[in-house]
Amino acid sequence: MISYIVLTPPGGAEPDHRSTRFIADRMVWTAFVFPGLWLLFNRCWLWGIAVLTAQFAAGWLADRPGLFFAGMAAQLSIALLTGLEGRQMLVRTLMRRGWVLDTVVIAPDLASAEQIYFAGPAGDVRQMTTPKTDWTKLSAEASPAAQYGPSFGLFDTGRR
Repeated sequence: MISYIVLTPPGGAEPDHRSTRFIADRMVWTAFVFPGLWLLFNRCWLWGIAVLTAQFAAGWLADRPGLFFAGMAAQLSIALLTGLEGRQMLVRTLMRRGWVLDTVVIAPDLASAEQIYFAGPAGDVRQMTTPKTDWTKLSAEASPAAQYGPSFGLFDTGRR
C-alpha cells in the first residue's frame, strides 16, 4: 500500500478538483539517479540548487587524492536522501507556495486513491483518539506491581 498526500491549491479546491494533486510518498528512482535535476524539474529551486552544490562538492572531493571513497559516499548519500525524501521536499515546497494538505489516502495505486478520496463526503475527517488511563486509580487486582512490587525488565514474571 502506498500513502498518497492530497494537496489542494491555494484559494481552495475547484468544484471539479482538476488542480488537486495526489503525491505518492515513496522512493523516486529518477530522483535517486539525477537528484539535483529532478528537484529543479519539479520546481524545488532552493532544494535543487543546494543538492547540485553538494553534488559538485562531493565530486570535487572524490577528485582529491585519497578521498575518492569519501566523495563517492557523499554522492551516494545525497542520491539516496533525495530519492527517499524527494517527494517530501516537493510537498514542503508546494505548501510554502500556499497549497493546503487536505488528507493522506492509503491505497494500492493512484486510481484507487482518487476513488477513495472522491467517494467520501467533503470535510469528513475522522478524529483518532487515544484512550486515557488514570494510572493512580488502578485496583490492586489490576496492577501486578501492586501485588508483587515493582518488576524489572520487559515482562512481569510475578516473582517466579
